Amino acid sequence: MPFYRRSRRLGPLPTVGPAPRSATAPAPQPADPCEVGYAVVDLETTGLSPTTDSILEIGLVLTGPDGLPQREWSTLVNPGAGPDGTIEVGPTFIHGLRPTDLTDAPGLDDVADLLARDLAGRVVVAHNARFDVGFLTQALGRRGHLARGARVPRVCTMEWARHFMTTPSRRLTTCCEVAGVEIGRHHSALDDAQAAAGLLRHYMSVGRERGEEALAWSRTLADAAAFRGWSWDDGAARLQEQRLAPRPGPGVPRTR
Repeated sequence: MPFYRRSRRLGPLPTVGPAPRSATAPAPQPADPCEVGYAVVDLETTGLSPTTDSILEIGLVLTGPDGLPQREWSTLVNPGAGPDGTIEVGPTFIHGLRPTDLTDAPGLDDVADLLARDLAGRVVVAHNARFDVGFLTQALGRRGHLARGARVPRVCTMEWARHFMTTPSRRLTTCCEVAGVEIGRHHSALDDAQAAAGLLRHYMSVGRERGEEALAWSRTLADAAAFRGWSWDDGAARLQEQRLAPRPGPGVPRTR
C-alpha cells in the first residue's frame, strides 16, 4: 500500500489487449479459462519507487468473475541485506515491519513463479493500482515473468471510488467505512487486499443496480483472458506455495 496517493483524472475502464512480446521474452502459458477473474493485490514496500525500492509483503485475494473470493495467500518478503549487512525496511511506523520480521522470509525470487501464475488470466485490482502494478511490473519483468512493454489489465478501486459512492476521501480506510466493508490491520498486505476485494464487490453491486456491469466488468475480464504477458514455471509455482511466510496475526509474538 503506498504511503501517499496522487490524484488522477478518472478515465474509462481500461481496454487492454495482448502486448507484443520481445524476441527474448519467455513463451507465456495461456490462462486456464476457469481461472479468469480478479486478482486483488496489496504490497507493502520500503518506499515509493518501483525502480529503487523493494517489496516487503504481498497480499493476494483471487476472486471469480462475480468478485466472490476463491482463495488467498500472503507472505513477507526478504529484500536482501544492504551494503551494511542489514535488511532495509523503510518506514516501520507505516507498515509495522522490522528487519527481524523478514530474516526467515522468502526472497522475491522464491515466490515469483507463484505470483505470476496466480495473476495470469485475471484482472489485477488494487487500491491505487498504479503503485502496486508499477512494483509488480518492475519486480516480475526483471525476472522474466512479464513480457517487456506489456500493460497489465487492471482496475483501480481508488480511482473508481467516487463513481460508485459518495465519499469525502479516496483513502482505503474511508472508502471501506462508507461502503460498509470491514478492514483489519491497515497496511497489513492481506488485510488491505481483502478490503479492496470488498470494495470491488461493492462497486459490482452498485453497478448491477445501475445496469453498468456489462459495460464495465465484462470488458475487463475479456482483456485479462486475452492477455499473454505472464510467464512462469508451473512446477516451481507449486513448490513455492510451501515457502510462504505470512505476517503473524495479532497477539503472536514476533521474532526478536
